[in-house]
Amino acid sequence: MPKPRKMKLFVWNDGNTLGDFKHGMIVAVAPDLESALKAIEAECNYCMNSFDNANPTQVIELPTEPKAFVCYGSE
Repeated sequence: MPKPRKMKLFVWNDGNTLGDFKHGMIVAVAPDLESALKAIEAECNYCMNSFDNANPTQVIELPTEPKAFVCYGSE
């Protein structure tokens, strides 16, 4: 059985992400940036020019233990 690939959480939340009206946020879980971008395009192909594709704000190695990530909202 093949060994599962380690997944990462890719986050884009700078001031230019999905900023048509207010700033947005994009997250993807994938083993690498190329796979993350393919997943984003499959979910929201019209938004691919609305964020800096090559430069995620954060790339987080997913832990093997429970871990919380928090995102505050704004107006």
